[in-house]
This record gives sequence, C-alpha cells and structure tokens, in this order.
Amino acid sequence: MPGLGDLWPYIIQGLAFGAMYALTGTGLVVLYQTTGVVNLAFGAIGCMGAHIAWSLLGGSLVKPTPHAVGLRFLAYPMLVVVCAGLTLAYGVLIAPFLARRDPLVKSLGTLGLALLLLGVMKERWDTSKPRALDLPIKTFKVAGGVVSTTQLAALGFAILVVVVVSVFLKKTATGTAMRAIANDRDVSSLLGVPIRRVEALAWLGSGVICGCVFLLLPQLFGSIDQGTLTWFIIGALGGAIVGQFSSLTVTFIASMAIGVIESLLTPFTGAVQFMSDFRKMTPFVVAVAAIMWISRRRTVVLAGREMR
Repeated sequence: MPGLGDLWPYIIQGLAFGAMYALTGTGLVVLYQTTGVVNLAFGAIGCMGAHIAWSLLGGSLVKPTPHAVGLRFLAYPMLVVVCAGLTLAYGVLIAPFLARRDPLVKSLGTLGLALLLLGVMKERWDTSKPRALDLPIKTFKVAGGVVSTTQLAALGFAILVVVVVSVFLKKTATGTAMRAIANDRDVSSLLGVPIRRVEALAWLGSGVICGCVFLLLPQLFGSIDQGTLTWFIIGALGGAIVGQFSSLTVTFIASMAIGVIESLLTPFTGAVQFMSDFRKMTPFVVAVAAIMWISRRRTVVLAGREMR
C-alpha cells in the first residue's frame, strides 16, 4: 500500500481530472436546466473536434509536422469552433423535434449522435496509430510533486467557468430566461420568453465548454483515444447526479472529489489490487451514495398522513 508521500502525484492528477469532470458537469447541468436534455454526445463531439485539430496540425503520429506548426493557432480555436458548431447544429436542427418528448427519449437522441460520430471517427482516422495534440507544456515542482501547466490550466479554468456561469444564470436576463424555461416551458413561452433562441444559446454554450474541455483532456490522457474520450461523459455524469442536475457548486465539489478519489485508488497493488482495478466505478459509487443520502428523509403522503 503506498504511503502518503507517494500519493501526492496522484492527488495532483486527480485534481486535474476532477476539474475536467467539473467542466463537463457544468456543461451538462446548464443544458439540462434549459432543455431537459442530458447530452450523452458531449464526449464524442469533443473527440471529433480533437481529431480535426490533430489533422490541421499535420496528422503526424505524435507531434505536429514542421510545416504544420504555423497552423497551431488555427487548429486549437478550430477545435472549439467544431465542438460548438456540432452541438449547436444538433440543438437547432434535431432537438426541437424531441422537445415535447420524455427527458429519457431526448437524451437517447444524443446517444445516437455519439454513435454516429464514433463511427465517422473510426472510418476516417486510423485508430491503430497514436494521436496527440502538442500543446506547449511546462512542469515545475510544488511541495515535492511535479505539476504541469495543463493541470493548472484545467483547475483554474474549471473554477473560472463555474463562477462565470453561476453569475450569468443569476444576474443576467438571459440566465433568468434559462431558469424560467427550466421551471416551466409553457408558462415561459406565454410570458414572451424566446424559447428557441434561449435553448440555442444553451446548446452553443455547452458546445464551447465541450471544446475547452477537449483542448486539455487529450493532454491529460496522453493521446486522442476515441473510446476513452467519447465515453468520458459517463464518468462525468457522477458529479452532475450528485448536484441533481441543478446546483453548479455541488456539481463542482462532487466532481473534484470523484477525480481525486479515483486517482488515489490507482497505485494500490497486491492484496488491494482490486481497488485500482475498479477505480472507474468511483463516479457511480459516489452518485449512488449521494442519491441514498438525499432520499433518506423523503416522505410520502398517504391518506393525509406522512409515511417515511
């Protein structure tokens, strides 16, 4: 079993991955609050954007080719643009047809998009070759542990996005409209809220967050792996579930905790090897524990009497 000093690098890595969970959770919560859709295509859209950026950088095995270095500043913004464009296109062209359907049906529609994009990526890019985005990375020591600029950027950006989005939802007219739609779509429409426009803005904002996440995430994983990045969304759902798809603060805290716990389980070997083997279950274990805690005092009114 590793000692406390040996766990410091895993804590740093866990904070970085927790920040990615938190950013993803923020995009999911904002979109769900406005449209009632859990965007299961979040990871596939981001992975598609990462592949396009990689191709613009020259499509070499690991690092960009020399002639593609000049495209660096075009490729990285293009990743965000592609993610925002794909998300907005789905939200404007397909999502309105499912607007009146059950939330489960609306969310499964995005799963279809995820599978479609995954198929396109497998057809277009050779999965047997390593692919990575060559962001400029520097490392330095903090309290005896090595910290990278990517890890710091992930943590700092996650905090910034949660604060900005929270203020936006509470202090702006558009944010108020988003919360109104979440409470009652029909009443909001009667009051003159431009439903389609506000929902399109929510899809666009979620897409921008997706692009920013996948600008950093391949660096943390070390490569652009289609399966890993596409289904990263599954683990990120844990924090959003704990926050009940409503509280950005709780989602952020839960996501950070999930990232750290999952990372701390990595180095276990020997008799406790199973803890490392099953560390990917962390988001689900935390989510189930949170659901049980939240519902522990739920009451049901039967014949005028409260039944626990």
